[in-house]
Amino acid sequence: VARARLVAHQHMAEAGAQQRVVERQAGAAGREGWELLVLSAPDEPGLDAATARLAAELESDAGRPLPEVARELRAAPAHAFRRVLVARDREDALGALRARDPRRVLTAREVKGERPVVFLFPGLGEQYVGMARGLYGAEPVFRAEIDRCAEILRPHLGADLREILYPPGSGPAPAPAPAATGFDLRRMLGRDAAAAAPDPATERLNRTEVAQPAVFAVDYALARLFEGWGLHPRAVIGHSLGEYVAACVAGILPLEDALALVAERARLIAELPGGAMLGLPFPEAEARPLLGPELDIAAVNSPTTCVAAGPTDAVAALEARLAAEGQVARRLQTTHAFHSRMMEPVIPRFRERLASVRLARPRIPLVSNVTGSWIRAEEATDPEYWVRHLRGTVRFAEGVLELAGDPDTVLLEVGPGQTLGGFARQSGLIRQVVLPSVRFRYDRQSDEAFLLSTLGKLWLTGASVKWAGRLSTVGSGVSPAGAGGGPRAE
Repeated sequence: VARARLVAHQHMAEAGAQQRVVERQAGAAGREGWELLVLSAPDEPGLDAATARLAAELESDAGRPLPEVARELRAAPAHAFRRVLVARDREDALGALRARDPRRVLTAREVKGERPVVFLFPGLGEQYVGMARGLYGAEPVFRAEIDRCAEILRPHLGADLREILYPPGSGPAPAPAPAATGFDLRRMLGRDAAAAAPDPATERLNRTEVAQPAVFAVDYALARLFEGWGLHPRAVIGHSLGEYVAACVAGILPLEDALALVAERARLIAELPGGAMLGLPFPEAEARPLLGPELDIAAVNSPTTCVAAGPTDAVAALEARLAAEGQVARRLQTTHAFHSRMMEPVIPRFRERLASVRLARPRIPLVSNVTGSWIRAEEATDPEYWVRHLRGTVRFAEGVLELAGDPDTVLLEVGPGQTLGGFARQSGLIRQVVLPSVRFRYDRQSDEAFLLSTLGKLWLTGASVKWAGRLSTVGSGVSPAGAGGGPRAE
């Protein structure tokens, strides 16, 4: 017994030391001092005057900390004419205000009333090592939720999720200023020898039994962060795996059950033979006759695009046939043929696992991938619905059209990537504002600057932001207590 206690104590000490390393690295990535400055006035001349006053104050009162200025601005009443700026320090803010660079100093005229927000939760496809690393260091709410998910997932993964997401030395260095964005084209095109080399950390994250829980955790932590800022969704929609996050946020699944179910679902899929998926530039009706007996339509992402899935050889044959006809199809970076008949061998065990899961009526309206319409309470609480979700076609395009009735809706993509927003635009939702929350993997902008820019844009659209939720520790250098789109596969 004494020896067992000693071994357990040593294991706990090692785990604690490893976690402190993760926290220090992620905290260093987020310790950049970004601030969101907001201005408003009843009319345009008043807004210009307020902008000039702010520039003069920053120039004359050099001893006043920028976070203090930012908090005072956010405490002022909000008027119809609005302006925002994300700045790293006083000099950065002053330079941007003087130049009035429209890429930095964003303006909205005559904001009328509050606009509802819908959360879009992505699934697999754009995860990368170090995603939202800066937010883990800078945003206490995000960090707390990632920590919570990591502890729940530890027995299911046999590892610490934080060490998988934020291993030592991962992630590109951020740009020195939020305006100096752009993409690292060499890395994006695979011309950077170091980036093109096999990366064990990326290979580990991309294993489906790891990638699915990891993406869930990042999506969920972002949702709670936005809710902490008073941005409560009027409705939610996910894409494949993302529907599990949507169900959790909507109250259908408790977090512990959702994470355990996602981890088990991923583990079962990982046991299956590998498969492939192919993005097709056709509507579903035109794509189906091309498939043959082995392939299925795994997802309908927009009115003009869908995804075929099945055995690798069958997908390769379809890809070659289309190329010979001059049609460009895109092979997805995936390990399995999700949402196809290749999922069927695990259905009995997945159904058995669902029997122990607590399912409740949704508290927030949720658009279903299975039906492409609003989920009914009897569907959400039926384990067989989630079995159909594993095997059936993801009807994201139809689901997005359910959101088209309210042109004032703001669609917020809550997770890595910007693909779902692209699908929404392809589906004809051109009057709705569509915003991402996490930078693209090759974007050189800071995670924190990118997110604050999105928060500012939400306020410019008329979304109700609770500035009190913008914690004083954010961007202040406080160490943590505890780091392009296309077809989607999962």
